[in-house]
Amino acid sequence: MTKSMTGFGAHTVETEQARVLVEAKSVNGRFLKLSWKGPGVLNRYEHELEPLVKTRLRRGSVNIHVFLEYKNAEDLVSVDETIAQAYKDILERLGLPLQAVAQLPGVIGGKSRRELEPEVLDAIKQALEGAVDGLVAMREREGLELKNVVAGLCNDIAAERIAVGERTSEVVASYQDRLKERLAALLEGSGADLDDAVVAREVAVMADRSDIREEVDRLDAHLKQVAELLEQGEEVGRTLDFLAQEMLREANTIGSKSGDVALARHVVTLKTAIERFKEQVANIE
Repeated sequence: MTKSMTGFGAHTVETEQARVLVEAKSVNGRFLKLSWKGPGVLNRYEHELEPLVKTRLRRGSVNIHVFLEYKNAEDLVSVDETIAQAYKDILERLGLPLQAVAQLPGVIGGKSRRELEPEVLDAIKQALEGAVDGLVAMREREGLELKNVVAGLCNDIAAERIAVGERTSEVVASYQDRLKERLAALLEGSGADLDDAVVAREVAVMADRSDIREEVDRLDAHLKQVAELLEQGEEVGRTLDFLAQEMLREANTIGSKSGDVALARHVVTLKTAIERFKEQVANIE
């Protein structure tokens, strides 16, 4: 299935200890790039979490935000009873009130974790998998829409390719008529006759120089390959991007060979359709 690289997913898992929310969002990117945001302790577990994402996604810049909320106060606050007792002894010796012991430095603080409890780590993994599921589902939905858009653009490109091919034969005939008219005007009153062999040779040179059949045929081959890739669907974005560049190169070559105004208009329309095609396939995984 053709997938977009843009999407969002979120999933929540609750345990007796904590509530975990994971959000995953992605945008276009040439390669797969993961960025993590969450509690500092999460850094040491990224090597365990990354495979859960990399097995599902191949391209895109993916941002993953892990929200971890512990339910019990004991899981959030640390109390250093040794320091508290030391403060108490000093205050009693000085005859000072003990009510402010808890506010003194080092007595109470946020609990700093060097590792996650297995239950909490499992909850994070479950929430991550759920978020990635949602992200992939959105990318698949957008991918289906992209497939239809790209297919429509391919029809536009094909129509202009046919128009360019049909105009080519007309260009040669038109050039031959104009050449005969110019030569007849130059020879008028000179008594010399128009040499059909000379005209035929000049027309042949012009036809060879402006021959775009090879470029038109390659455009057709590229469009057929695009249709095959859209049906294949899996990780075709890079190949489609390459084909877009190749089609644009063929269109530029056709334009450089053409001196015909009507043909030049078709080339402009052709290049516009290919540029739009290139923009759209840049969103495909």
